[in-house]
Amino acid sequence: MKINNLILIILAMFVFLAGGVILIFAMFSEANENLKNGIIFSSIFSIIMFVVLFIVEKKLLLKEYKTKQELDNKQQELDITNYTDKLTSLSNRNKFFQDLPKAKGIILIDLDDFSILNTIYSKEFGDEFLQKLASKLLGSKCIDNLYRMGGDEFAFISKTEEDLKSIAKCLLNVIDRFYIVKDNIMIQITATISVTYSKPFIETADLALKYGKKNKLNLVVFSNNLDMFEQNKTFMDVTMRLKKALKTDNVVPFFQCIKDKNENTIKYEALMRIKEGDKFILPAVFLEIAKKTKIYPELTIQMVKKTFEYMKDKDIPFSFNLSYDDIINKRIYDFIFDLIDKFEKKENIIVELLETEGVHNFAYVKNFIDELHKRGVKISIDDFGSGYSNFVYLEKLNIDIVKIDGSIVSNILSSENAEFLVRTMVEFCKKNGISSVAEFVSHREIFMALRELGVDEYQGFYFCKPKEKI
Repeated sequence: MKINNLILIILAMFVFLAGGVILIFAMFSEANENLKNGIIFSSIFSIIMFVVLFIVEKKLLLKEYKTKQELDNKQQELDITNYTDKLTSLSNRNKFFQDLPKAKGIILIDLDDFSILNTIYSKEFGDEFLQKLASKLLGSKCIDNLYRMGGDEFAFISKTEEDLKSIAKCLLNVIDRFYIVKDNIMIQITATISVTYSKPFIETADLALKYGKKNKLNLVVFSNNLDMFEQNKTFMDVTMRLKKALKTDNVVPFFQCIKDKNENTIKYEALMRIKEGDKFILPAVFLEIAKKTKIYPELTIQMVKKTFEYMKDKDIPFSFNLSYDDIINKRIYDFIFDLIDKFEKKENIIVELLETEGVHNFAYVKNFIDELHKRGVKISIDDFGSGYSNFVYLEKLNIDIVKIDGSIVSNILSSENAEFLVRTMVEFCKKNGISSVAEFVSHREIFMALRELGVDEYQGFYFCKPKEKI
């Protein structure tokens, strides 16, 4: 209550009491009639003034209360605006940092290649997808709070000493590896969840998140092994080994057979290896680091050159991989077409485009494919289902072969979702005259299940491992 209002109330009470005392005195005094009437009139007037003052004060108090209520409502609305994400109605980034001091640990969730949704379809389509995902996560009962950090990134704050790793695994199970938005559209959500009890939370979790995305890991727990010194040490070590391999001509192709449904070998895929003494190093060890250096184009050129040299006298189709970075590199582009133009049996050449690579110039890629088709070269999409997979993409680029990602194939016996994805892809391919190839076929039970679903061709250790000679 304000000071002015308090004074007004005291004044009103004083007037009321004074009027009452005077009135009583007048009624029982022996003063003449005119004086008595004057005193009574003054007393009644004082009482009336009290009533008036009381009513005025009540109205002032009511007005003050309404004003305070309005201010509280406005502040509440402002808080909602400042701390709530408009799209998902979740707490936003501002609220996250407000609550962060209370955190015992955090989880960051990031979606891979989500921007492709907005690019190929529409922002509205992407927004609807995020709303459904937010609802799915929050309704999972794995967590009791969720923040949208912006774009396709979400966060969870733990305010107690609970098992964050178990919560993260619970969320991964809810999200699953694939999320079907609608018929004939397949979106992958490889959620990289970073857990940390190490302060500062946001820095360590973000470092773990980047490490997970770089190494295609679903769950990363921060540790000192992720510090920048160790990463730089590995980077320098791998870079020096790659330079040595190029200098000593030790970039070599290995070949893995591809079978038909009757288990006949019908083609081979060329796979890059680095030879070090008696050992051969797989791309998983060096490829991501190579892409960050000027070494990567040299690796591609040596690999493709040796593949063509080896296959020139063999009358069997063969494929080799190219990334988006390869085909936009003019030197590699010209080198590839020069080799193709000089190759006698062009119908045996298959170019596999890596589906996981981000495509920023769709028209350029389509023109590249059209030029290959003019020469009789077939086009394959590798690892279909591992990134921004969608069937519109296949139609627009006029693809000849689709290779189903190994992560789907590996789960075909245990996951209804994986089985549904394979069936959907196979049906689409058959309707559009596209050959389907299943990768990572590791044993006969998987092969039989895939054959039952109508897959055309098969590749994996069940049939043969990659080897230097065929």
